[in-house]
Parts: sequence; structure tokens; C-alpha cells
Amino acid sequence: MIKNIKIIWYLSLFIFVGVSCKKNEVELVFDKTPNERVNDQIELINKTMVSAEYGWKATVGTGLKGGYGFYFDFDDQQVVGMVADLTDKSAIEYVESNYRIKQDNGVTLIFDTYNYISMLNDPVATVYDGTQREGLRSDLEYGFDYANGDTLAFIGKRYRNPLVLIKATKEERDKYRTGSYQEVINQTKAFFEDNTNPYIDVNSDGESYMMGITINTNTKIIELASLHPDGTTSASTGKYAFSLDGLNVIAGGIIYRGHNYVAMNWEGNKMYFISDKGDKYEVKNSLQPILPLYKLIGSKYVGFRSPYLTYFSGTSSEGLKILERYHNGLAKGTGYAFNSGYMDLAFDVLNKRVTFSGFSSQNNGTSGWITAIIYNYELDEDTGIYKLTYREGPNGGYVSAIMDQMDVFLRTSRIKFDYHISDGTVYAKIIGVDKPEVEMTFRTR
Repeated sequence: MIKNIKIIWYLSLFIFVGVSCKKNEVELVFDKTPNERVNDQIELINKTMVSAEYGWKATVGTGLKGGYGFYFDFDDQQVVGMVADLTDKSAIEYVESNYRIKQDNGVTLIFDTYNYISMLNDPVATVYDGTQREGLRSDLEYGFDYANGDTLAFIGKRYRNPLVLIKATKEERDKYRTGSYQEVINQTKAFFEDNTNPYIDVNSDGESYMMGITINTNTKIIELASLHPDGTTSASTGKYAFSLDGLNVIAGGIIYRGHNYVAMNWEGNKMYFISDKGDKYEVKNSLQPILPLYKLIGSKYVGFRSPYLTYFSGTSSEGLKILERYHNGLAKGTGYAFNSGYMDLAFDVLNKRVTFSGFSSQNNGTSGWITAIIYNYELDEDTGIYKLTYREGPNGGYVSAIMDQMDVFLRTSRIKFDYHISDGTVYAKIIGVDKPEVEMTFRTR
């Protein structure tokens, strides 16, 4: 019995000594505990944010739309003031709220009280054009990512969108605080309203081409597209935020045909697209879109839509009859009473198919049914003329009876597409080649 007690005592002593040695070794290597090191990092980041004498210019990405521009000024009482490019009011009105830096699986920046950042996250869709429950899929909590010179970068904890802060100068601070930000935003928006087909001339690496630029001031998305020597087209998209100089492409820019475009800045009365290497390209305007519409089907456009009881300019009288057959028929042409719906043409470029869909709803579009007719198509790449042949359908839904006139038109006439521009908005016009009296204007998708 005594022997057994001695064995247990020796084992306990061995374990104690072993653990003590390991602890000493850890302290010798790291000098501080993990909590101490995190607290040091929190203090350093907080001090860096507060010590920026003129605040920070910033950009943040969203999951549902593009990017947004901010100006932040953090103080040592955990109060942050800001302006942002969300609305005309937010770009001018300086508001304050609370923030914290704390440990949460790393160092985390948290916006505590409601502010312009919160608007992007607001779960009530009508607050800032987001989705119910998720807003624009933007965050209120951001994990620290890296520091580099005058830059601090964070990543959203849930949606993983970047929040990047760059130290502002006194001149920049004064512009943000005195309304100049909104003036530049208005100037930039007006440029793209007046220049509906912006482009730049690119001459590099033996290539010379016109690159079309599309700026969507609602979604905050920028898209680049061009025609290649072999007749094919390509496109690339990115997110942007307004800046004091024009706009910045967030998340490192848009890489397109070997160039990385990072900003679009004003110089006097001219706008220039700027690469990460500092190359500048003057943004010009074309009377017509740079690329034929059919060249962008599959890369820029997935299809076209005729919304409920909506008839766009450019639609001929014969085209209007076809559209009205469907929209008016929803209420009384199917044996059912529908109070909402639309017609879609969707393109499957890989399999060379077109799906003509009729959506119908009895609850104002919240939910409903889809009837689909599918066609194979042949495309003349030189002329942009499509010939559709029946594949299958109509399948599903309840509105095949009022899809009949559009179905007959698509089966019996070759079609082509052209742009129709109205009030600065680009639409798609479907034109009958064999029935030229039929022209219908659709919303692009």
C-alpha cells in the first residue's frame, strides 16, 4: 500500500515538473500570453485610428450591390463621426455614433449604434433598397485584416466584404466636412447621364481597341466590355464607390485584358480612367454603344423582360398588340384572375437556347407560376440575326393561352436586337426581320 502511494506521489511530481517546464518554455519563446498580445494589438489599432489627425477616407463593399464611400473620424471616447455616399443627405450631413475595438476571434471593429454603415445592413428593405432581413448584405462588425503605411483594412465578419481606411489629409477632411463630396458625386453622375456611351481608347501590347464602360449609379457596379479581333466579346465587372476625385474601384480594381483599372478621376473638366500603374485614359463618349447588343448577350445581358403593364417607347403598334395580348390577358384571358406578371426572354448561350417565360401572380408578384417555351436558335455572327426553332413547351404555369402571339412571332420571323435609349436608360429592342412592322422594347437583364 505504501509502495503504491509512493508511486502515485512520484508520478504527480513528474507531471507537475513537466507542466512547469512547458510553461516556462512558452513564456521564454513568446514573452506574453495570447490575451496580452491581442490586447496590445487592440490598443495599437485603436491608437492608430484615433491618432489620424484629419480622419480617414474609406470604402466598403456589399454583397447585394457595389461599394460605398465614407469619411470617418474616430475619437478616444469611442465616438466616430462620418459622411457617406449613400444619399444626398448622407454625403453632406456629418453624424456621430459609437464604435468599439474588442477581441472576438481576433481584433474586431464594431459599429455599436445606428449610422450610415447600419443603413447598408438595415433588415427593413425600404430603408435603403436592400432585401428584407439582410439589407444589402453588409456588416456591422469587421475583423482586422492588415495595416500598410497609411492604410488599415478590415473584413466583414459575416459577409466578408472589405472595409478599407486610408488616412485623409487636412484638405480632404475639409472637403468632406463642407459639402464638396456631394458636389463631386453630382458632377460624376451628371457626366454619365450626359455621356450615355462612355469608352476609352486602349493602345498597348500591340492591341488597339475601344473599351466600353457602363456605370450603374443605382447598383454601384462598373462594367467594362470590348470587341476582340476574332469578333468575340468579353466583359468584366467590379464594384465602385464615389471619391473626392470621382470614383474608386474597390477590392483592388477591375482586371480586364491585362490592365487593372482602379479609379476614375476628374482633371479639370475631363474624366480619366486610371490603371494601377498610373496610366491614364480619357473617358470619351460615343453616339452609339460601342458593341452591338447581340455581342453582349451571355456576357453582359442574360435576357430581356417586359414588366407588368409596362410599354416602353420604341415599341411599334404591331409590337404593342403582342405585348398587350399577354399583359391584358393576365386578368381575363386564361380562365384565372392574375393581378401581376411579366414576360421574359432568357438566353442559354452555351446550348444555344432561348426560353420564353410567362410569369403570373395572384398576390401582386410576391409569388406565382411560370410557363416556359424553349427554342433552339441559330445566330448569324456577322449580321446578329437569330432564327428560333421550337424545342419544347409550353411547360408549367397557367398562361400559355396568352403567350400565343409572341410564340407565333418567334417561330415565324427571324429576329435581331438593337439598343433603344430613353431618358438615359438603355433598353433592348426586338425587331422582326421577316416581320419588320413588329418592334418591341424590353428592359435588359
